[in-house]
Amino acid sequence: MVDISKRVFNIEVIETNDDGTAKLDKDDNFIFVEKEFAVRLPSYKVMEEANKLKSKVFREALNAGDMLRDQLEDILRNKGLWNDQRQIEYDTLRKEILDREYQLQKGGIKLNDAKALALEMKEKRQRMVDMLSGRSDLDSQTCEGKSENARFNYLFAYSLVYNDDELTPFYPNGLEDYVVDMDNPIAVKGATEFYYLLSGTENLDDKLPENKFLKKFKFVDDKYRLVEKGSARLVDREGKYVDEYGNYIEYNNDGTYYYVDVNGRKLDEETGNFVIDEPSPFLDEYGNPISEEEDAVVAEEKPKKKTTRKRRTTKKAETVETVDADA
Repeated sequence: MVDISKRVFNIEVIETNDDGTAKLDKDDNFIFVEKEFAVRLPSYKVMEEANKLKSKVFREALNAGDMLRDQLEDILRNKGLWNDQRQIEYDTLRKEILDREYQLQKGGIKLNDAKALALEMKEKRQRMVDMLSGRSDLDSQTCEGKSENARFNYLFAYSLVYNDDELTPFYPNGLEDYVVDMDNPIAVKGATEFYYLLSGTENLDDKLPENKFLKKFKFVDDKYRLVEKGSARLVDREGKYVDEYGNYIEYNNDGTYYYVDVNGRKLDEETGNFVIDEPSPFLDEYGNPISEEEDAVVAEEKPKKKTTRKRRTTKKAETVETVDADA
């Protein structure tokens, strides 16, 4: 029976010695091990303290002159983050997604065409998320947003535990420890799992119709990354092989791979330069190959020594104008 009072997740962490120092391998690299953590439903006492904190933060934000959520629309428009044109675009995207969802449910089209529709839905939905990012960022600065975030952080800080020892909290000092450790991968993953626990939902990506379709027909893996049909090899939308970071690759017959550019030309893994087996020599203006020695000389002509021309000077005869005294 599934325990709905907690959610368990795994994450790789650096293995430590008894004294708390990191374990290293023979090459002085960190040794990683997979460890189980859990988030559990908070106790009544923790919930009570979290609600008190929420009210306190809301009052402080309101007294400081922070905006309320009802004012958000006007502020977004005044700041140029939203306007009628963006609203029209957003509404159009939503309609286009619904139209494609209808086509997927209706069926009766080629599977590849249906795949293209599903991928278009993903792109359009991501565009909608991007458009709302400014609104979401600003919402977190409202009185309501600040107070809700404070409550969530407090609850989570006291709910993250080691799964093999639920009596030992991950953050002994609760919120005080968590606020300086929010970038920790354990905290990031844990906060997501805690949201699912509180809301009673699973990963929202699992519920999207385009993802359900792509997964049903094995176009994507468990992380919703495109894969080659019949294998677990990652591909991009055009069907080109990529690694987990999106770099283009090609496979050898033995299953190993090498890096290529977008046109399939082999690249050196270390430098990223093209791999050329036998580079051809450059040619002179007559089409003849230039040797490496000659190539080094082709550069520029040697600058000529600057000569200074001597100016010829001719001494002009002085002309003395005489005046006849008798004149």
